[in-house]
Amino acid sequence: MALTFFLFWMILEGKWTLETVAVGAAITAAAMAFAWKACDWSFQKEWKLYRASFRIIGYCLTVISEIVKANLKMCGIVYWSTSDGVVRTIHTNLQTRLAKMALANAITLTPGTITVAMEGDELTVHCLRPELAEGLDDLIFEKKLLKIEEALHG
Repeated sequence: MALTFFLFWMILEGKWTLETVAVGAAITAAAMAFAWKACDWSFQKEWKLYRASFRIIGYCLTVISEIVKANLKMCGIVYWSTSDGVVRTIHTNLQTRLAKMALANAITLTPGTITVAMEGDELTVHCLRPELAEGLDDLIFEKKLLKIEEALHG
C-alpha cells in the first residue's frame, strides 16, 4: 500500500525531483500511519493482499469474460425466444460475507441472472431462461473467490 500511495503521489506531482520525492515519502508515511491506526492495517495484511492480487485480477478478468459471453447469449434469447424465468437456490462454500457478496454481485452482473436473496450459505437466483440456471451448479466465480479467500485467510 505504501508503494501505491507513493506512486500515486508521484503521478499526480508529475516531476521527479529530490523535493517531490521527499514530500511524497513524508505524505506516504503519514498516510500509512493513519491506515495502520484507523484501519487496523499491518504489513502481514498487506503481504497477504499482494499475494492474492494476481488471483483478484484473474477473478476480475473472469467476471468480464463471463459478462461478455452472457450478453451474447442474451441477445439470442431476446430476439429468438420467449421468456420463462426460473428461480434457483444455490449453496456456496465461501466463508466470508465479502466473498459471498462478490459472488452475488458477479451473478447479478451476468445478464439474464439476478441474485434476489442471500441468507447464510444460500443464494437465491432468478434466471431469465432455464438453461441459464444450469451453470449455477458449477460457478467459476466461486472457484476463483475460494482461491482468493485461501490466499487472504489461509
